[in-house]
Amino acid sequence: MSKRITKHTLEERMEIVQKVVEEKKPVSAIARKYEMYENTVKEWVRKYKSDGIDGLKESRNWKQYPKE
Repeated sequence: MSKRITKHTLEERMEIVQKVVEEKKPVSAIARKYEMYENTVKEWVRKYKSDGIDGLKESRNWKQYPKE
């Protein structure tokens, strides 16, 4: 089981995603500005595009994975 905890608020995540999606800023530049990994920004953008703002909300549940 794992639980994800993020140091970025939902508002910060939305701001970062909007810079990429709406303002067409490069992911690399945004990641550098906010001192975070590019993959994190890409993942947030992917989640936002598939689930909207709900995709950016922090998971508060423990996730149980199959034993396989």
